[in-house]
Amino acid sequence: MTPEEIRKTIEQMLAVQRQIQESQIRNTDNIARLEMQVEANAKQIEANTEQIEANAEQIDDTNNLLQESIRSNRENINILVEEISKLTVDQKEKFNQFYGYHQSADSDRLDIMERLIKVEREVAKIKQKLGDRAKHGTS
Repeated sequence: MTPEEIRKTIEQMLAVQRQIQESQIRNTDNIARLEMQVEANAKQIEANTEQIEANAEQIDDTNNLLQESIRSNRENINILVEEISKLTVDQKEKFNQFYGYHQSADSDRLDIMERLIKVEREVAKIKQKLGDRAKHGTS
């Protein structure tokens, strides 16, 4: 090989070496950027996980409150049904009493009707109160 060929070969080798070094620098920079992105993603995942856990806990708390409210409302409804049932029986008994009075004396008829109307109004008021209590979930 001539000195000129040797020089050209060395120049080519140096050029290849320079390209390799530049590529390594670019790769190192890319790796550093990727590592920062991975770290940022890991922090975001951790924050999202914490938020999901907090949301799940809040959902559990809300679910427990709703279940307790449903249980309480069912109890209130059962109480209201019992009260209405008792009122219905009482009203039937009073009606039968009033009807018996009606059969025994025509003069008592107007009085009995007035009493029955009062009773019906009272029952309606009580039913309305019970309905309002059931709607508002109070006992």
